[in-house]
Amino acid sequence: MRIPFRALFAAGAFACLAPNVARSQTDTALKLSTTVPLAASEFKAGVADWENFSFESANSHFQAASKSDPNLGLSRTIYAFIGGSITGELTQAQALAEADRGVADAASHGTTNELLLATAYREALRGGSQAAAALFRAASLLMPRDRIIALNGIPNATGASGIPMLRDFIAKNPDYAPSYNTLAYALWGQGDQAGAEQAAKRQAELNANAPNPHDTYAEILQWNGKFPEAIAEYRLASTTAPKFPEAYAGLAEVEALQGHYDQARAYLNQAMANAWTPGQKLNYMRQIAGTYALQGNAPDAYAKQLEAVAAEAKAQQNQRASAIATAQSAAIYATAGNVSAAHQAIGAAKAVNADVPWQVNFYAAMSHGLLKHWTPANQELAALKAKQAGDEAVSDDMVAAVDAFLATQQGRPADALKMLATADTTNFLVMSRMAEAHAALGHTAEAARWNKKITSNYQLNLGDFTAVNSRRRARGTK
Repeated sequence: MRIPFRALFAAGAFACLAPNVARSQTDTALKLSTTVPLAASEFKAGVADWENFSFESANSHFQAASKSDPNLGLSRTIYAFIGGSITGELTQAQALAEADRGVADAASHGTTNELLLATAYREALRGGSQAAAALFRAASLLMPRDRIIALNGIPNATGASGIPMLRDFIAKNPDYAPSYNTLAYALWGQGDQAGAEQAAKRQAELNANAPNPHDTYAEILQWNGKFPEAIAEYRLASTTAPKFPEAYAGLAEVEALQGHYDQARAYLNQAMANAWTPGQKLNYMRQIAGTYALQGNAPDAYAKQLEAVAAEAKAQQNQRASAIATAQSAAIYATAGNVSAAHQAIGAAKAVNADVPWQVNFYAAMSHGLLKHWTPANQELAALKAKQAGDEAVSDDMVAAVDAFLATQQGRPADALKMLATADTTNFLVMSRMAEAHAALGHTAEAARWNKKITSNYQLNLGDFTAVNSRRRARGTK
């Protein structure tokens, strides 16, 4: 799957779903309080797709369940969580409003177990990871027969400390496919690439009739550099119901990694044609722009695609995405030395909304730096750091990277390396800035080592422009 399964935040499928009017808490598996058969049926269909990690399809069912029975608060809260945290079909404000109503409905009309789970999802949506984790663990104790809830009760299941407990769970539930998805990404995160591949393969064997297990297996194969095998699994995912446009995005990644940019864009057009939501379509449009960024020799097409992204975002009333895409185009113009166009793009990006996204300041600082306009570059950097101090969403690594970039460009590469010392050195942009600073210092071998770490890593996300551009720089494409 394109979104790695996190044990805490992907909780949601339940083993026992028979409607239950009585509010008894003696059951060890979740039973729904709804007396509306259609609501129960839609909820169960959502659960099936959720366990298969077909998030968009799952959410269409959870939404339908909520419409069939407006008092089924748990369904409404899960819909809000998926829409706000995974699929992007709801804004944060919309998702929180839905989640609040869902919790209130669960309190008034649902069982204690429904209320517990609804509250857990709302906390996860809010970003309260510790509170959500505690609530999910409590739910796993109250409903031990629900394997997905029990799986989500494992602390830090995708981290080193959680892997032994995860393996113990699998030993007791060897036929439960979702646990192998968790294990695959957990093992990959710990550097066990072979183990990750084996776990992903086992999930696909156990659940061959769903698209995401094939997509997960394909993704791990891709990351391991096994492109032909990855393509075969991505194709299986793309032809298995329900529709799974992310499989086309995976095919695009593999083709782009091999320099087949036209084919990558063709696959992304297929992804757009199969998109579940306008937001998903916008994401694929961004990825098409990413193919031009990686290609590196089509700046006009790259800028035109970003203009299309900004226009589509505006049509979707997504001012933030529109502003960011416009700011990104400034860096293209700055690279080409087109001062007027770069300044115009920065101004247009800031004019979209009074609440300027921090990414706009990032790209503005980069653009001014490329033009060697140090005063406005430093002003944008200062604005970015001010936002960093008051907003956890601002990436510390991105701030360190632009700070280091400006230092290197101004002849202070040794200072740049100090700035990057506390950053995440697995981040593509950080690695790229490390390579640049070492090259400026004449450390040719060390610069080459950092660039090789980028080019030999096949975890490509075409929508992550800083990573895509880092890959292009690392391979030496001008």
